[in-house]
Amino acid sequence: MVITGAAVLLSFGVAVVVSVLSAWIPVRRASRLPIKNVVLGVAEETQVSNRFIVGIGIVLFLISEILPKVVTGNMLYIAGGFSLLGLIIATILVIPLITNFLSRCLEHIYVIIFKNEGLLASKNIRNNKNITQNITLLFISISAVIAITVVGNFVNTYITDVFNGAELQGFADGEMSPEFVKHVEGMDGIENLLPVYVYNNQMKCDDITFSRLEATDNLELYNRMLNLNYTNKKMETSSVSSFLKSRSVVLSENCLNRTGCQVGDSITITNGVGSNSYTIVGSFKSRATDVEAIIPSTYAVADFNAVNYNFLAYTAIDPDSVMIQIRDLFGDTQNWSRTVEEFNTDALSTVGAFLQPMHSMTYFILLLAAVGIINNLLINYMQKRRSIAMYKSVGLSNRQNIKMTIIESFTSGMIGAFIAIIISYLEIQTIFIVAGPKISMLPELDFMTFLSAGAMGVLVTLTGSVVPIVKSKKMKLVEEIKFE
Repeated sequence: MVITGAAVLLSFGVAVVVSVLSAWIPVRRASRLPIKNVVLGVAEETQVSNRFIVGIGIVLFLISEILPKVVTGNMLYIAGGFSLLGLIIATILVIPLITNFLSRCLEHIYVIIFKNEGLLASKNIRNNKNITQNITLLFISISAVIAITVVGNFVNTYITDVFNGAELQGFADGEMSPEFVKHVEGMDGIENLLPVYVYNNQMKCDDITFSRLEATDNLELYNRMLNLNYTNKKMETSSVSSFLKSRSVVLSENCLNRTGCQVGDSITITNGVGSNSYTIVGSFKSRATDVEAIIPSTYAVADFNAVNYNFLAYTAIDPDSVMIQIRDLFGDTQNWSRTVEEFNTDALSTVGAFLQPMHSMTYFILLLAAVGIINNLLINYMQKRRSIAMYKSVGLSNRQNIKMTIIESFTSGMIGAFIAIIISYLEIQTIFIVAGPKISMLPELDFMTFLSAGAMGVLVTLTGSVVPIVKSKKMKLVEEIKFE
């Protein structure tokens, strides 16, 4: 992974701009208020209609949901980015209204379960900017935790599932002479052997360079070994037949789209040494190989002077024993040889080391959320302390106040978790709609991942409520009631 200077500068620039705007916007809004009204305490800002906010939020939400499903090609990435950003903005816009609506609904439930304390707690949530900000913080934090966890788990599954459906049990990547291949073929326990000529960024078709072109004479075995999924079943049969008769080429679906050709068209393949016309006889997808084009090895030798093989796949009674012999056969020659089991183990180890900091980041995100929540709860306490003192003066006990604070924190945590679970699910769907054409695999979503992230968010909020509880217990009633 390379961290570019542009990425560092962009991150730095965004941080500076956000900080400046967060300071400038409140000052700008305050400076527009008449001084007389501010002094008299009657200053009021023009309020934006709730219907207008809801309308913008709903429209933005619908556009964000629909857009990735109706665009294709390179526009899909732009649509995906807009969709993710739009979902977040739309949710932030409607969170205050959702909170007010849910608090009204919960009044009737809380008054039955928690009596008057529950009724007061639900009323305290309504039109409370500090509670709304806490819910927004929770929504963003929990969504990030869920997205990181789901994507991380998917990457682990995807890496170890690369050869799922492919028959090969081991492979060797390196320069191998025909004698080398014959020696491997004679090893005890070998069942199937597939030697392949490989051309990396050497073969061209018009202005397009194939990132990887391979040549084999046994396309049927190649299909099984590397689990090639043809666009349709008839195409697979006809491709195998054509490989035995003429200069044929099979292209990956992405490569076929890139060339702008169709099955049945003829293309000229050249590498500077030789050149000839090949007929496209099929198209495929495969997760086990990144090959873009496959031609018969007979014509690779005749047209492009292929001599040594570069890749070999096999199945055997004892794949590990054969792999040891292949490595011995290579000697000091550079190669990369693995059984499928070894490949999966190595991949898991490498990806796990890469993803570990990402998973650790989830705790840091929750810590930041906790700091923000505690700050908002403290501000909320400072704004309400006179009313709390007045309630206490007419009989509100510390136990009842604690109960109300916990109900408020639990409710805001539940609302934040509920919103985060729904939006993060939609965000993950968008991510995999955009990535779908490249990965050819859908994630298996574990609902427990969503629930556990939501539970952590609720726990963070409840933990943060300890601070205002401690503050209110130390409250001096006379001083607070006098406080203006």
